[in-house]
Amino acid sequence: MDGGQRRCAGCGTLLSRFNAGARCSPCQRTPVARVDPAFWHDVVVREAVSAWELGLVVRLFRKHTGLSQAAVARLVNIDQAEVSRLERGLKGVRDRRQLLQWAEALGVPVELTGPLPTARPESQERGHEDRGGDGGGADSTGYLALSEGPGQLLLPGGRNIATTALPVLALPAVSFHGNGLRLATGRDTDAWSRMPMRALIVASRVVEGMKRHFALDARWGVSERPAGAKVDVPVAYELDDLTYGILWAVAGFDAALLGDDGALHDLLPLTTRAHEGPDTLRDALGQRELTDGSRMLLGSETCARYILSQRDRLGGEPVFWTREQRGEEAATWLFFKHKLDYLRRTAPGRPGSGSGRAFCVPSAAVSTSPSYERVLLFLAMALMESCGIRTWLTDDSSYEQTDGFVLVPGHGAIIATWVRSEGASNVALTARPHTLRSFAEVTAHASHHSVTGSQTPEHRLAATAEYLELDRAWLARRCRQLALEGTARLASPRSRHLSVDGLDTACRYVADQFGAVPAQQIPTR
Repeated sequence: MDGGQRRCAGCGTLLSRFNAGARCSPCQRTPVARVDPAFWHDVVVREAVSAWELGLVVRLFRKHTGLSQAAVARLVNIDQAEVSRLERGLKGVRDRRQLLQWAEALGVPVELTGPLPTARPESQERGHEDRGGDGGGADSTGYLALSEGPGQLLLPGGRNIATTALPVLALPAVSFHGNGLRLATGRDTDAWSRMPMRALIVASRVVEGMKRHFALDARWGVSERPAGAKVDVPVAYELDDLTYGILWAVAGFDAALLGDDGALHDLLPLTTRAHEGPDTLRDALGQRELTDGSRMLLGSETCARYILSQRDRLGGEPVFWTREQRGEEAATWLFFKHKLDYLRRTAPGRPGSGSGRAFCVPSAAVSTSPSYERVLLFLAMALMESCGIRTWLTDDSSYEQTDGFVLVPGHGAIIATWVRSEGASNVALTARPHTLRSFAEVTAHASHHSVTGSQTPEHRLAATAEYLELDRAWLARRCRQLALEGTARLASPRSRHLSVDGLDTACRYVADQFGAVPAQQIPTR
């Protein structure tokens, strides 16, 4: 940008010729803000642009020019709220085309806008929690930073899921064939397919100036093919927030459960005795060193079995209150094998019965969750809707510590809590009037003040996506791609306690509800 060019502080209009004291013609305001060419040479600014950290770039730009968020919003023809979300890390740049639009509006030198985001040194040193809630850590240092050859995909730890590193063999695709990217095989790919631990074969291809990556479980890539046969990696398995979240959850749960397989074999039978009191399982857990993932499985199994054993004593159509707020917790619905059967057995017997399941997800939980976790939470709610279970979502944080429960108003309630609870679970059957009234107030508030309130599943899911700040059209397209392809060849579980049946069901349902959006193929050149 020429040093004599300035922008109006009122409306953001670029003023090619500036005279001191002159007014901006469009809005008749003064003064104007000057962009010093040295601004774009500042190390922090250049690194932020190269890393596609647009929120930081905009904050620095506004500080330098004195422009308001509203003025910047007018520069790029968006709402001020979008600028605010961008600066707070709740939104990010999806592709280079968006980056170039912003670059043109702000006057960013073309040489700074690279074809791929470059990880900033400090972003590699900081922990996952310090990178913000937009999943940018995965974008800048994860699936977009894979280099050719052997390497690894580092999946960050969550609150319960431990950090996991997946071996990766990244190769350029030799051709585009049908709905897949074709790789030539050799000794490297043959060896990778025989690796006993989970590993990925990743095909890369430059599309519209951007290198994109497509992942395949290494065992599926070569092991059942004749020697020397080529490998086709499905386009549906492009690494993005959806597939990254799937790999993150499955790999994390797998590592936890396989590490405790022997202990789980001994402890899982105890979950059927929850009606006798929680002490038996609690005492057994006290004698074992288990991963958090194993404790999640035991807690979930205990609550599910207890609810099913006591369900008939309540009568009527129940309403459920659940404590999952983040994708890590909600992913148990998608991947724990017993969960899908449990949902189907507790689904309402008739449409419009008033039965449903309520979530409490305050806005703070959304803003601090990376985007791949928000995708998992969305899919878990879609899975429930696919079973005929109506979902409600309240953002009132005053309810987030409420125990999980199953309530038939006026009859009784089952308390069943394992999410964010001490020990494996807390279960009980109660008919105390005060407790029933309290639970009824909670579910009434959730159903009448749901941020996703609607009479149709499609509109509830659309509202859920909007609240979780996920793009509906992208979800529709990507879920349809995965529904057609299936997810087993991407993230087939190794643990006998895991399954992708719930995930596949959710993807099919989202694709159906959001319409038959064509599964776009990537260009061949």
